[in-house]
Amino acid sequence: MILSKSQIADLVTHLKYYFIFQLIFVIFVILLSSLGAFFHFLLDHEISIVESWLHHNQWEILIISKLISLFLINKWFKLRLYEFKNFSILLKESFSWPDSKAIVVAVFMLIGLITLNRPSFVDHNAGHWYYLLVSFFGISFFLGIEFVLMGYLEDILNFKSRPSKIHLGLSYGILFAIAFKLSVPDFYGMMGYILLCYSALIFLSGDNFKNWSNVFCFLILFVAPMASLFGLDPIWGDDFSPFKLGRKPNFAFLAVIWMISFFYYSYRERVILLARKLVR
Repeated sequence: MILSKSQIADLVTHLKYYFIFQLIFVIFVILLSSLGAFFHFLLDHEISIVESWLHHNQWEILIISKLISLFLINKWFKLRLYEFKNFSILLKESFSWPDSKAIVVAVFMLIGLITLNRPSFVDHNAGHWYYLLVSFFGISFFLGIEFVLMGYLEDILNFKSRPSKIHLGLSYGILFAIAFKLSVPDFYGMMGYILLCYSALIFLSGDNFKNWSNVFCFLILFVAPMASLFGLDPIWGDDFSPFKLGRKPNFAFLAVIWMISFFYYSYRERVILLARKLVR
């Protein structure tokens, strides 16, 4: 699909603010990480202690950096615009009961990954419950804040010649991938998985990226449990999760599960009817 000149200009405007958001985020991740390391070095701590501190507090650094970036973007628009829709109003407009497709896709992917990868129980110390909560809410906020910003941009940059969702989603995904690469020490090779989750959220967020109910549903039912309970955490892997997958699913495997789940939702009535005929 070829974009018109006005659509290209509007696409550039959207990407400009999204790029600024990601740039501020990466800068603050570097600043907070450097600040924490600096104080540790002042106390004459060994490099292993500094690395351990950064590893254990990486989720907090990432979320604080994203919230600061979102806050600064929000302040910028408030200064520039006379009339500005506040967060509470936007929240009421964007939250409702999630669509059935979000629930179906999330549950299907969760059951599919668990069934096919046969997780085993890992005996961790009782104190690891804190890291389970941090992992659960950390990855939810990490991905969810992205769509809060997209909702703001859709509400503020309400152009008549709006670019298509495919162009916007693909462009957002590229910038998100670059920011992820620069800010997350991906020791566990989870970038493909995170991008797959990001793509699913782009699809579920609706044409204007403001269906936060679907985003929240997919994060809570699939992404967060897989990270905190089954070791698909981009920061900690399965260091603190109570279950460990028999094998780490590769990108191709995840893509197949993802496509089957959406196929099942789209044609589930035919699949159920065919299954009943086979049973008979």
